[in-house]
Amino acid sequence: MDQAKVIFGSFHPAPNVVRSANKYDSAIKQYLSSLSKLSHEERVAIYSQPAAILKVLDPAVNSIGYLTILDMVLDGLGAEAAKHSELLDKTIEFLVKFDPCQVRYVVAGFLSILDKVGAGHLFSPLVATELLAMAILRLDPSGSMFTPAHLVLARLAYTANSVEPALEALDADILLYPNMSGSKEARPLCDPDTPPSAFMPACTGPTDQLKSASILEYNLLRGLIYISRRDWSKGRAALEQVITHPSKERGVSRMMTDAHKKWVLVGLMQQGKTPSLPPHTNPAIQGIYQALSAPYTAIANLFSTDKTAELKAEVEANRQAWEDDGNASLVAEVMAAYQKWQILNLRRIYQRVSIAEVRRTTLNAETGEPLADDQATVALVREMIESGMLNGEIQAGQGESYLAFRDNQALMSEAEFAAEVARSHDGIQALSKQYRLANERLSGSKDYARHLYREQRRAEMEREADAAVGFEAQIEDEDLMTGVLAHA
Repeated sequence: MDQAKVIFGSFHPAPNVVRSANKYDSAIKQYLSSLSKLSHEERVAIYSQPAAILKVLDPAVNSIGYLTILDMVLDGLGAEAAKHSELLDKTIEFLVKFDPCQVRYVVAGFLSILDKVGAGHLFSPLVATELLAMAILRLDPSGSMFTPAHLVLARLAYTANSVEPALEALDADILLYPNMSGSKEARPLCDPDTPPSAFMPACTGPTDQLKSASILEYNLLRGLIYISRRDWSKGRAALEQVITHPSKERGVSRMMTDAHKKWVLVGLMQQGKTPSLPPHTNPAIQGIYQALSAPYTAIANLFSTDKTAELKAEVEANRQAWEDDGNASLVAEVMAAYQKWQILNLRRIYQRVSIAEVRRTTLNAETGEPLADDQATVALVREMIESGMLNGEIQAGQGESYLAFRDNQALMSEAEFAAEVARSHDGIQALSKQYRLANERLSGSKDYARHLYREQRRAEMEREADAAVGFEAQIEDEDLMTGVLAHA
C-alpha cells in the first residue's frame, strides 16, 4: 500500500513545468509510464483500499492518478454502490475538479467513468445527469465535439426525466465527430488551445467504434427531450439532423423515418403549416419519406386549411397508426393547436378583434365546432398569451372583450442594442474558430477529397452536356442531307 501511495503521489509538477507545454507533456508521459508498470501486489492494494490512496491525491493537481484509481475500482460496485459512500463522494469530487488538460491523456478511462455514472447504479438520475453534463462541458467547454458520453447523457436525461441539468450540454451545436480524419495536431495535448479533435478517440475499446446509429439516436433523443418541454423550435432542429443524416445508397433507417413523422407534427406546432425539408435533402429520400409518412403528410396539408371536419376524420381514421408509432399524444397536441393557430392567423387581418368574432371564425379540431361561449374563448386566448405563443392582450370594451395583437418587433434600448451587438460579435468569433477547425479537418480527409473530385467531375460533365445542347440548338434547322440551312 505504501509503495502504491508513493507511485500515485509522485506527480507534482512545478509551476514552471506546467506553464511550458512541452515540459508538462514530458512529465505527464513519464507519470503514465510509471503507472503502467504497477505490480500485481500494488494493484491488489488499490482494490482493497482505494479511498486510502485517493485521500493523498488532489483531483485538480493529479487528475490522471485519481482517474486511474476510480476507473479500476468503480467496475465492481454495481448494486453494492450504496455501501461505498466515501468512494462515491470521491467520484463527485473528481468530476467537479478534474484538470481537463491532464484528462486528455487518459480520455478513454474518463469516458469509461462517465459511462459508469450514466448507467444509473452509482447515483440518482438527477445527480448523475448533472455530473455527466458538467464533465462533458468541463472537458470541452464549446461542446462541439461529439463523444460517447453525449449519448449516455441523452439516454439518461430522457428515460429518467432529468432533463434540466442536461440542457446546456444538449443545446451545444455538434460540429466535429471523433472518427473524422484530419491533419495531425502538432501541439502537445496539454496545450490549452489544442482542439478536442486531437485527443478524442474514435472508439474507447475494441467494440466501441462510433457508429452512425449512435449519432442518429442522440439527435432523436434530443428531439424527444425538446418535445417533452414543448420547445418546438429546438425539437424540429434536432429531428431535422436525423432525417437529413447522410445515408448509403439513398436509404433511410427506422430511426430516420420515425424522426420524420415526428418532425412533420412538430413543424405544425412550431409554424402552423407543413414544414419544408432543407434544400440539400436528396430528392429520392424525400420521396421515401412522403410514402412512409403519408398519414402525417395528409393531416399536415389539412392543418392550415379550414377543412376542420376532414382533418378530424383523417385523424380518427389513422388512430391505430398514431398508436403504433408512439405519436398519439403528439397528434393530440396538434389537434389542440389547430384552433390556436387559427387565432394567431387573425393577426394578418386584424390589429384588434372582438372575442365574439374570434369564437365565430375559429373551430376546435377535436369537436369540429366553435367553442361553447366567449368565456371559453377568453380562457384559450389567455392561455396562449401566458405560454408566450401569442403576443397580445385582452382588452375590455363596451359590453364585450377584445383581443389586441402586439407588434412582435419590440424596440431595444441603447444598452440592449449594444449588448446584442457584443453577443453577436462573440458568436461570430466563436463560429469562425469552429469553421477554421472543421475546414482544416475536412481538408485532410481522403473521403472529403474524393467527394470534391466527384463533384468537380460532375460539374465538368454538366458543362460538356450544356455545350452539346447549345451546339444542337444551333444546327437544329440545318438540312443534314443537303448541308444547307433551312430558312423560314
